[in-house]
This record gives sequence, C-alpha cells and structure tokens, in this order.
Amino acid sequence: MTTQQASTRREPLRAWRQFHSRDIDEARSLVAQKFCDHRLEPAGLARGFGTRHNHVCGQHLSLNYLSYGSTVQIDPGELQDFYLVQVPVSGHAQVANGAETEVSDCRVATVLNPTRATRMTWHSDCRMLLMQIDRKALHEIAERAAGLTLAEAVIFNTAVPVSKGPLHRWARQFAACVHATDAQAGFGTWSRLQQSLIEEQLILGFLTYQQSNIRHLLSPRTAAGSSHQIRRARDFIHTHAGDPVTVLEIAAAAGCSIRSLQTGFRQTFGLTPVAYLRDLRLDLARYLLLSRPPETPVSSIAYDCGFSHLGRFSQLYRDRFGELPSTTCAVRGKPEKPAGSPLARYSSSV
Repeated sequence: MTTQQASTRREPLRAWRQFHSRDIDEARSLVAQKFCDHRLEPAGLARGFGTRHNHVCGQHLSLNYLSYGSTVQIDPGELQDFYLVQVPVSGHAQVANGAETEVSDCRVATVLNPTRATRMTWHSDCRMLLMQIDRKALHEIAERAAGLTLAEAVIFNTAVPVSKGPLHRWARQFAACVHATDAQAGFGTWSRLQQSLIEEQLILGFLTYQQSNIRHLLSPRTAAGSSHQIRRARDFIHTHAGDPVTVLEIAAAAGCSIRSLQTGFRQTFGLTPVAYLRDLRLDLARYLLLSRPPETPVSSIAYDCGFSHLGRFSQLYRDRFGELPSTTCAVRGKPEKPAGSPLARYSSSV
C-alpha cells in the first residue's frame, strides 16, 4: 500500500464522503447545504485548493471532517440554528466568534455560538473534525441539567482547551465516536435509543466542562434519595425563583411543616430553604449578567431575580463570586500547556 493510499484510508469518516471539489463556488454551495450560507474566499493564491467534506448525521448532532487544501477565509455570520465544535486534526486556524478571537490547533479547539457572528481563517494545513449540535436540543438538555427555565441562549467561551483536564477526556470521547463510526460500529449503526444516549452524553459533557454563561448553574441541586416533600419544595423554588415567595409558601407547596422543611433542606443540601433560594437567585443573576447586553442595568437584573435591595444584592453577589455584578464578564480560560491531542492518530495521516 502506498503512502497516499494509507492516508486516504485513514481519513476520518471517509466512508461518508459528501464531495471532493476543486471548484470554490461548488465547495461553498455544497458545504452550505449541511451547515449554512457563508462567504468562502481564498486568502491569496488558491494553489492546492480542494475541499473534502465527510458527514454522518445522528439525531441532534452530526460528525464531520472538513479540509480546504489552501488558506481560506470563511464568514458565515451568525449560525442561528446550531453550535459547531471545531477540533483540528492538524494545522491551525484563526477563529473569531463575537468579540473573542482565538488561534486554534490540536491543543485548542473552538466552539461557535449561533447567536454571535463568526469569521475564520483556515490555513492550508488545517483539517478539522466538526461536531454540529442542534441549538434547540442543546438548550433542552441545558435546562434539564440546570433544573431551570433558561430565557437566554447558552453562550460558550470560544476557546476549548482539549490538551488536558476534563475537556481532554471529553475530546477523547468525541474521538472514540469518530473511530467507532469509521469501524462501522458508531453513528449510522447504533439503535435509536443508543444513538440518543450517546448524543446526550456528548452534549451534557460539553455543557458540564466548557466555560459558559450557565456552567455555574450546573452544580448538583438534585435531591436524590430525599423525601417527595423536599423534591416538591425544590421544584417550587426553581419555578418561582424570581417571585417574592415565603418559607410558609414553600412548605405549603411541599405539603409539610416549616420545621420539617428546614430539617429536610439542611440534611439534603446543607442549607436552609431561604439560603438555597438566595444562592439560586444569585446564580440566575450571574447567568443573566453573562447573557444580556453589557448596557443592561444591573438593577434590572437584580429585580428580575427577586432582589429588591441593590446594596445587599451586590454584597451577596461579591461574597459568592468574588466580584461585583458590574465587573462580571464571561470567564475566558487560557489554553493550558499541551498534553497531546486525543485525535493524534489522525494527525500524521490526513
């Protein structure tokens, strides 16, 4: 077997080839059919241009391999209906999503948020594995994980450090799905239930470990093993987090006495019902501060989350998050020192 044949054989998702085109207009049109309309232009001479796109679809996400063969500029604007996690197999790219601009390589993947405009430069050596996630499906899983109705879209930090830590493990899971699919034992072969479970694991794992405007809402708030009364009380608090509720109303909704309510919450959560409600409101306030336009008054968000005293709100917020509400912004973690890409087996062959 020649080197070229070996390279083709090991190309990710090769059995799901959509097209291979050397015509830039044709490539733009065909890629748009799976993603969205976009501007695609060569950056300088288009020598070596040749788009390869492999695509296999699941229920709410798809796996993709994409390369262009020469340096190109890509401008899709806002994606609208989907998130796109981009994991370089080799090479590098500059990715701007909203106000964030990142250099992406095998150590640092990226995620494109659908509500923020995107502009990218993929260099000639750039070959990507892409996970396209339906926006509605991700939002539904996020709400179930948080136990809350989320009025704003989930916004992730653009940089996804996959070289070590929890996101390295997540990227290995993503790579395992690609490898299983290549071996005809993954996407396209799983039962509907198995496909659904795998997709939920991938989406929930990404929500859990990638920095975002809701990551702090995903701390455990379940009352597993506790009484039905405590679960009813918790559900009532989550439903009415922004309303002026009293302990008496929470106890009535739970169907128990105030004393039983207090005892049950301390045993289950280590907090009184009032402290649980306060922390939940603070977490919701942070979510809204990270989600709404920067010109939104802090007072408006405080009132929406059930706080009537702004000075007290600011103090409680600083105690919980280590900063004042006015200084809150999305956490932008820096990529850590590389520990090797989970997709390294592909990097020398495609």
